[in-house]
Amino acid sequence: MAKTKWPDFEATVSYEPFQLDSGLGKGLDKQQVYLKKFGDRATAIHERLAETGKEEGIEFSFGGKMSNTLDSHRLIDYAKLHGLEGTQHKVIQSLFRRYFEQEQDIGDHSVLLDAAEEAGLDREQIRDYLQSTDGLDALQTKMEQFKKLGVSGVPFYIINNRFGISGAESSQAFVDAFDKVFSD
Repeated sequence: MAKTKWPDFEATVSYEPFQLDSGLGKGLDKQQVYLKKFGDRATAIHERLAETGKEEGIEFSFGGKMSNTLDSHRLIDYAKLHGLEGTQHKVIQSLFRRYFEQEQDIGDHSVLLDAAEEAGLDREQIRDYLQSTDGLDALQTKMEQFKKLGVSGVPFYIINNRFGISGAESSQAFVDAFDKVFSD
């Protein structure tokens, strides 16, 4: 839709860290966490996601384990700072596929190492990085900055450092935001 309206439009996507539940433990049953968080709505939410996902070629699967995602965010940030262009996106796509489709725990270091290697990063360097505290303070500072800006969930989009779109919105919401950006 945006490409039709603005054929020369080029967007740059920057992924930033945000934890939905920074107090989450390790190796928790995903279904139990969803039930605790969403109650009776969990099944309806999963059905809606599965339906939407199929339209986009995503086969959601809601089983498996889940853990605190701090180290996942550290890996993503590392890929942004130290990888080749596109490495961060490859890491994110691998983590999304592993978590949402393959029921893997993206808080587990072996899963993170596999995702890093798939994206072209050096497995041993990433192992050393994850076992250290490198990058942790900077990452936590970034997450605090987004909370101070009022970000309380994901996805959250900031367009041209001026407009925020919260939640899974329609493409029209983005076109409207771009209209505002281009009219100013």
